[in-house]
Amino acid sequence: MKRILIKFSIIVLVLLTMSSCQKWLDIDYNPNAITESPAIDEGVYLSGVESEWAQQAVTFFVWWNGMKDWLLWYASDGTQGYETRFEISTDYGGEIWGAYSGALMHSNALYEKAKENGNKRFQGIGAVITAWHWFNMADYYDQAPLDEALKGAEFPYPNVNSLEEIYTHANALLDEAVECFTSSDPGDLVPTAAQDYIYGADFEKWTRLCYSLKARYAMRLTYLPGKTPAGQADLVLQYLQNGLQNNDDMCSWKHLASLQFDSYIYEESLYDYSAAGMTPSLYIVDLLNDLSDPRRMIFWTEAEAGGYIGHRSGTSSVAGNRPSRWSMSYCTQTYPDMIMMYSENLFLKAEAHALKGEYGPAETAMKAGIRADMEYHGVPEADIITYLAQPALTMPTSVEAAQELVMTQKYIANTFETTESYFDFIRTGYPRLDFTTINQVINTNTFPRRNPYPPDEIEKNPSISALGQPDYFRKGTAWDTKPFSWRSDTK
Repeated sequence: MKRILIKFSIIVLVLLTMSSCQKWLDIDYNPNAITESPAIDEGVYLSGVESEWAQQAVTFFVWWNGMKDWLLWYASDGTQGYETRFEISTDYGGEIWGAYSGALMHSNALYEKAKENGNKRFQGIGAVITAWHWFNMADYYDQAPLDEALKGAEFPYPNVNSLEEIYTHANALLDEAVECFTSSDPGDLVPTAAQDYIYGADFEKWTRLCYSLKARYAMRLTYLPGKTPAGQADLVLQYLQNGLQNNDDMCSWKHLASLQFDSYIYEESLYDYSAAGMTPSLYIVDLLNDLSDPRRMIFWTEAEAGGYIGHRSGTSSVAGNRPSRWSMSYCTQTYPDMIMMYSENLFLKAEAHALKGEYGPAETAMKAGIRADMEYHGVPEADIITYLAQPALTMPTSVEAAQELVMTQKYIANTFETTESYFDFIRTGYPRLDFTTINQVINTNTFPRRNPYPPDEIEKNPSISALGQPDYFRKGTAWDTKPFSWRSDTK
């Protein structure tokens, strides 16, 4: 991806330290050296840490060419094997694991330096970003090393920690961040708006993000053994009281056309194998057609035959019958790399009420989430009102059916935004994705539900080799325990 600003920030970090492609087993240096030079203070370091965070958030959309295919947002128009059939190798997702010697290590170094210097606002931002990386590592790998993996040669073979231990550590960082953002003594060095590219040094927004992230990851544990859906729903609702409040609070990296670096969605469209732009799948187009969704004309071009028509991934369209494409007026150079949308908060609230059997509040929150997303995309008010009035959006009065409706609407709102739809499907089974729309797909029930461990870690680290490679089509992480017909148990 040609993101000059992001690449520049990363190059600065790399020149100051090491290649972020190294695994921890190869590191034999002081991991804090990156911030020990007097010329490198927290302000210099912050933009690079934020840019790596944003890049890591969209890794699976581009670098591993999986998530947009798996979630049926996209369909390959061609028969050259470019469709993702869920065949992955043991090195799949290596950029996530690589955060140990890259994005995660760097955000943690910022956090540690700011904490040592008493610069609490920088400490808080470092804590939030580091917490996100820890949650991400746990959700993709289940059991993984914690801080030992960031200490270089001191721990060449770091022990693994459970998902619950990693979550506890990450949540504690978010709590610490709230204290840092609200402290009356911010320290000698405070981020400027120019240094904090994400929120422009608006620490009230950073504080609200902390609570929204706590809500997201509390919901993730809905089916974790020892937890209850209603109990987690209560936590979600509690956190959201202090969470993101409107679309202006969304957390994202905003690309600027004047700087000539591109969003991932623009580059994917520009260089798509079809040479005509990215193609939406049959599934998502049919879903939005059935609902007469007004976002269709924003998302897609009309098909050659008229109307909005999706495509079966891995087959070739023919002249006169070309499908719709993702519109280049939507997939722009400036499209933001999203970390958290405001609408997600409202869908979390809707699901929480649904899990508690509170169907009226669930419908109200779901429709508020739909409205927030449509307003974000510039849908006319009259179209929003018409869409929300349709009977298909009346909340069912059973937990399972209500959850399905909420998750389906959340999926639409999250299209090409964050990886939450991936985790939502694993956790809940919704929406009911139709994988038969992918040519020669090897599993019609599910895409891979977690990442395999990198081969060199299996070979070199006894703590990881003892775990072995997972059956990633059968079960993901510790919270992936909801019963499904294709899975006889959840061990």
